[in-house]
Amino acid sequence: MEKLYKNKYLIGIYAPVEEGETLFALVSNTKEFAELMKIKRDNASEILRLLYNKKSRYIRFFGKMCTVEFILDEEDE
Repeated sequence: MEKLYKNKYLIGIYAPVEEGETLFALVSNTKEFAELMKIKRDNASEILRLLYNKKSRYIRFFGKMCTVEFILDEEDE
């Protein structure tokens, strides 16, 4: 089984603010993120790294500019 992102985060993809920031998807790790986005794992790793380090703010998901949140797993709180 794959570990959580950075061993402690779930990855939440949220709709744009003007649409109410609804949770579109919740994945556990880079592999699941790559599968969801239909991209290679290397690309997914780079995108998540940029988002995590706040070098990027949004991703395009189904044609919408969405935000990504790194959610601390309950067991690590």
